[in-house]
Amino acid sequence: MDSSVVFNIVTTAIAVVAVVTSVVFGARQARIAKHANHISVMMDLFAEFRSVEFHEQHDYVTTRLGAECDPAGGVRGLPAEPRAAFYSVVYYYQSFANLAVFGLLDETLLATVLRTRIVSVWEAVRPFVERERELRGEAGGGTYMSIFEELARLAADLPPEHVRARLTASRRGRLRGLD
Repeated sequence: MDSSVVFNIVTTAIAVVAVVTSVVFGARQARIAKHANHISVMMDLFAEFRSVEFHEQHDYVTTRLGAECDPAGGVRGLPAEPRAAFYSVVYYYQSFANLAVFGLLDETLLATVLRTRIVSVWEAVRPFVERERELRGEAGGGTYMSIFEELARLAADLPPEHVRARLTASRRGRLRGLD
């Protein structure tokens, strides 16, 4: 075989290896960047989660809203303080759900981390949201809070042991990295 042919084959092989390596590392960097975006968004939203006022409003919505207020007036019919608590808590979770819909946040991660809270808030506000949909003329599957409703459905469908399974898988992955 001519030495120039061998040289061409070797240089072509090196070029192919370089391209494949670049593609692999580029895909890995994109995946890392995506996870970095998730972390940043989660941390910003969890800042609100650390406030005492948010937890007081959350407790109000999940334990007292339905007992103290009639859903017949929908959300707009709530008195000022209960309505403020509703908006603060429900739109907090709606923000997470919106980010998940647009691919800025992993909805399964979100539903795993906030599973119980999302489900309890949805159960508490559901009669008010459904009545609000009727008042808006959206009866029969309206759009008001539909993204949050879908997030609550996803969270409710996750088995309770899902969180534990994710933690176990995460630990195994970290331990493999130590080998």
